[in-house]
This record gives sequence, structure tokens and C-alpha cells, in this order.
Amino acid sequence: MRYGLATVLYCLVPWVHAQVHVSGNVHVTGTDDQRRVDGIAAPLDVSSAVTVEAAVLGGAHWATAALSVDTLLLTLSPSGSLLHEGTLIRFKAPAALSGPLFIRNGALTALPLLRADGLALVPGQMITNAVVEIILATDHYVFVSSAGSQCPPGSLPFNDRTCMDVGEVDGLNMFEASEYCATRGGKLCTWDEYYAGCALLGTGLTARFDDWEWVDDTSNHTQTADQVGRTTCMSQRAAGPLNLASTRCCYHPR
Repeated sequence: MRYGLATVLYCLVPWVHAQVHVSGNVHVTGTDDQRRVDGIAAPLDVSSAVTVEAAVLGGAHWATAALSVDTLLLTLSPSGSLLHEGTLIRFKAPAALSGPLFIRNGALTALPLLRADGLALVPGQMITNAVVEIILATDHYVFVSSAGSQCPPGSLPFNDRTCMDVGEVDGLNMFEASEYCATRGGKLCTWDEYYAGCALLGTGLTARFDDWEWVDDTSNHTQTADQVGRTTCMSQRAAGPLNLASTRCCYHPR
């Protein structure tokens, strides 16, 4: 029975973990339980053989991340300069980030980081120290993990399914208000969501009862939208959608 040089060395010193450099092919023969090489250390570069341990732990695709303005600088160990499309990379987020972001892997060109729907991340999707998973696509990275069930910054939960903004934004018409909430990863609260948040969060909300606020609700009045919260949590009226009012968004954590 023939064994390669690497097999012989590991038979002599089975407790040693090391890198093995071989200039040619290594052919290992024997039964299924003998055709293997044990004790290989973690790979040092992307062209090295990946051990079972590294593959199971995903160690070959783990990176450290540092933030430079709007770009996450990734350092993979081993180096990821030869990453292929479809490679999954994990790292801890260095900060809570949203909006247009880019990923630079080593010396490679920085590529945009986008959600699966092609949009930029919204607040609450990447939070500090959360483990982030991204996939390399043709010309961008796809964000495939979420921070979980935490409320976006600046909002509070009033039940286990819904969060509401603590503060409000003034001077938006109904269409602008709807767009504002959508860009933040939320939506205009329905009337029942507003009432529940208003009543349960109480003084935890700022600027409560100082102005009418838009809600996403139907109205019995033609060509009007609904506003709430002028003097109490129950206050409600119909208003033209181009009128200006305050806006407070609701969120359903992913």
C-alpha cells in the first residue's frame, strides 16, 4: 500500500498541525477510512485546501470589517482576492448603518451593498456588532441577513410586532409622509396602530398632541386622507392629502 509523504509525516507526528507545501500531485491509496490526511492547519490563502473544520465553521469566509465613510473595508482570513460569484461572507457590523453603502474586499474595487430587492439598507437592518451575511453577485453584494426583531433607531415597540417613531417630522403632505416612512423601512401607521402606540407608549413619544399626524386609513370623505392625534389619542379627522401635517412612522421588525 502506498502513502504520500504527507501521510507518512502525519503518522510520525499526529499531534502536529501545520501547513503542507507540495510541488506536485499527492496520491493517497487505501481503504475509505485510510484515504485521508489529518492534522492540516487552517488555510493561509484562498488557494489553499480547506479543511473540514474550516468548511464547517465557515472560517474561510469570515471577515473583519472597518468603516470608512460609506464603505465597509473587509479583511478576510485567508485572503479573499479570488472570491467567486455566490460566495457567502460573514462579519460583525462595526456600526449601525443604512442608506447607500459599499463593500471593499482587500484591494478589489468597491461594490454597492444592496438588499435582495435592489434597494439600500434601511435603519434597523444592520446594527452594531450584529453578524452580517452578504453574497457576492456580478457587480454588487447582496445583503441576506437582518438584525432580527429589534426596532429601528429612534423608535420604540408597543407590542411584539410593531414599533413606532418616538419623534415626528413636521410639514409633509400625505404623499410625502408615505414616501418618508417607506425610505426608512416603515410605513404610515394605521389608525389602530397609532392609537395603540399613542396609548401604550404615552409620554415616551415626543411632540404628542401638538399637531395632526397622518395615518394610513380609509376615509368616508371623497378625495381626503385621515389625520389623528391633535388633542388625544382618539382625535381623528379627514383632510386633503396635499395639506401639511406631522408624520410618525410604524415598523414591523423582520
